[in-house]
Amino acid sequence: MKPILLSSLALGLFLTNAVRAQKVPDQEYRDFKGSNGVVIQAVLIDKTETDAVLLLRNGKRANVPLDKLGDADREYVKSWNKEKAVFLQKCRGLTIRQCLELRGYESFNFRFESNSIFIDGKINGKPARLLIDTGAGTSLLHSTYAESVGLKVGPMTEKIYGVAGEAPAGWTDVPTIQLGEAIFKDRKILATDLLKDRPEGSKSREDAILGAEFMKKLDAVISYPDRRIFLRPDRSDQDEAGVSEGNATDFRLFKTKDGKVIRGKVTTKTPTVATFQLVGGKTQSLFIDLFVPEDQEFLKNWTEEGALFLQHCQSLTVHELLTLRKYQSFQFERRGNHIFVDGTLNGNDVTYMIDTGADSSLLHIDAAKKHGCKVGDLDQEVWGIGGKRPAAVCIIPKLTMGEAILTNRKVLASDMSRGDGGEEEMGYVGLFGADFMRELEAVITYTENRIFLIQK
Repeated sequence: MKPILLSSLALGLFLTNAVRAQKVPDQEYRDFKGSNGVVIQAVLIDKTETDAVLLLRNGKRANVPLDKLGDADREYVKSWNKEKAVFLQKCRGLTIRQCLELRGYESFNFRFESNSIFIDGKINGKPARLLIDTGAGTSLLHSTYAESVGLKVGPMTEKIYGVAGEAPAGWTDVPTIQLGEAIFKDRKILATDLLKDRPEGSKSREDAILGAEFMKKLDAVISYPDRRIFLRPDRSDQDEAGVSEGNATDFRLFKTKDGKVIRGKVTTKTPTVATFQLVGGKTQSLFIDLFVPEDQEFLKNWTEEGALFLQHCQSLTVHELLTLRKYQSFQFERRGNHIFVDGTLNGNDVTYMIDTGADSSLLHIDAAKKHGCKVGDLDQEVWGIGGKRPAAVCIIPKLTMGEAILTNRKVLASDMSRGDGGEEEMGYVGLFGADFMRELEAVITYTENRIFLIQK
């Protein structure tokens, strides 16, 4: 059907004769006002330098010259983004997981231990329990584990610092670190005793701490509502999926039960067979039951809606995807490998460090007192790198981050400074930990330096 060119008079005619023949949700329609004051309801579906292409309620398309629209509508058309509109209208049902996996991310179902998040990987070819810790300025190996998998820990002449103080560490040559299909080779990582000052017989929850340098390198997205971490294998030293040409984000990773990995996109499927377009342009058809359970589920649930996302919404950022889902977002500040976000503490403007490795949020005790929190006696303790440190129960009357409001929360407060400095020297009041991020269904994206929160 050819587009219809409308004059201002025709706008009025379509207003009076419109028939609700097109099945478009009512909330998608907008009142467009012509320069003559006449109003019609339509959906903007495309634009050129001179015209707006509208879908009317009677199902017809109309090309409307921009100079025939009012000022507000011209500005709306100017700022309108077709990819966002397609996503809103056609791809609204996609989950965050689907969106990211369709863009070439590999996802891992993480597990909670207390509030900390863990994934499984391999170090020097051996299984490893990895703590995902945005508060760790560098990745760390548990020295006992490192030696158990054949690594040689160097002299303990380095110092590392945590909430509980300091600990000696030694540089360790690590031939390989593997996270799914992502492999890093020949890295030097510090090793330390992660059980420093713990009672005899204690066992470490983690074999290694995966710090911010790997999260940044792999364009990590950490999603608390999905309980998943998403990584880009093609950003590592070696992508086991074998990308040699093409844009990796155009293709999804699929894993078979016998350990093979293909990178492709689904073009068609039957109840039993899926056909893929592979990197390089070749096609391949495989039985769905050959794949691991998660990929079988994806293939069985594959829809043209997902294909439409790939076709029309490929350039949308994670920020845009989550904003469309009513998340609020914050640009975080990076200081070295640590990340910081501004908020308030009892009405005072402050800065928090975002720390997924902290089971519970923690305030610097002097900052807690300064900003009006009720601080008890130092009859508690906090554990971390460096051992343990005295702490006090602290009641926070009100904490905010953007529109998220937390009231009457009980956390611990401890001396987090190194030496004589306080909040001013530290540059932040404490750790915004995994307890609050679970509650606010946080999503952290390293590629865009943003954290997203939603309060339900």
